[in-house]
Amino acid sequence: MKIFKSVEKFISSKLQVQSFVPTMGNLHQGHLSLITEAKKKSGNICVSLYVNENQFTNKKDFDLYPITLDSDIKNLKKIGIDYLLIPEKKDIENFSRPFDVKLEPKEITEDLCGKYRPGHFLAVIDIVHRFFQIVKPKNILLGRKDYQQIIAISKLIKIYNYNIDIISSDTVRNKNGLALSSRNNLLSKEEMKTANEIYSSLLLSKQLYNNNVSLNEIIAKIYKVFEKSEIKLEYFSIRDLKTLQHRNDSDLIALIAVYLGDIRLIDNIIIKSRAV
Repeated sequence: MKIFKSVEKFISSKLQVQSFVPTMGNLHQGHLSLITEAKKKSGNICVSLYVNENQFTNKKDFDLYPITLDSDIKNLKKIGIDYLLIPEKKDIENFSRPFDVKLEPKEITEDLCGKYRPGHFLAVIDIVHRFFQIVKPKNILLGRKDYQQIIAISKLIKIYNYNIDIISSDTVRNKNGLALSSRNNLLSKEEMKTANEIYSSLLLSKQLYNNNVSLNEIIAKIYKVFEKSEIKLEYFSIRDLKTLQHRNDSDLIALIAVYLGDIRLIDNIIIKSRAV
């Protein structure tokens, strides 16, 4: 595994990257599963470790984000990747152009999580746009837990006509169904148990759909589930799987965002799809 801390050296190496896995570090099995998925493709794998401050709408979240560089490098060496890019903010900005904000796909960036985290998805699009210019990958690997992020990046690819394919990987969960997340490290043992209600509610929504309950009634029932819970529901919605716009065909995904104490958690479940 070759480690690059200089973007200039990375670019001057003229690497032809097959698969790119962007991360903010504090790697868990969910991140490593993306690398496992990338290995199914021929060619090399590049992982980036970069905590993008602009993505955090709450500075406290940024300050609390766990930095585990030594263990991250150890895990990446163990699983086996070709290139690791650990850039500085100034370095990234010096060797890339920003996303043109006039092209922002606001139907995605200002909806769902974007409604409650203004500027978050624009920052995601900007940093991925910059990494695309630097890494020039053929594929980008993304986890389905952050499904809205996948749709936002697919918009970026269309806007700039990038010849890059998105490969998405299933959400990795613990034995109780809780989606793996770096934020889980901030939960107490009791909160971890309570957090299992998130996935249970998604499973319920799918069961209700399979029992021919109307979508509006499903949404109302899920809101009711959390009325007496320690978990504060930020939103629960059912959307078109391909666009995340309001339902207009039979491909559907349920998305949820909650707060458990001060910790914000997201998850989703595909309710019905002909393709996935």
